[in-house]
Amino acid sequence: MVDITEIYVHWYAGRSKSELAASLGVDRKTVRKYLAPAEGAGISPGGPPMSESDWSKLIKEWFPVDRDDGPGLP
Repeated sequence: MVDITEIYVHWYAGRSKSELAASLGVDRKTVRKYLAPAEGAGISPGGPPMSESDWSKLIKEWFPVDRDDGPGLP
């Protein structure tokens, strides 16, 4: 299971969506799905520092149904 937070942390650090998909073993469409709310909110890689906790809070707002104990991908 891939933690959605991991997608955000790596993307925000500057990795491309294609790199993320390949390294995490998920489809690029899935990566785009999860990154769409951040991009829609004007967040882009290389901005002010954000912790995993910061991302977790945003992810819970953006994807409330995708979580059990925490967001993740099968």
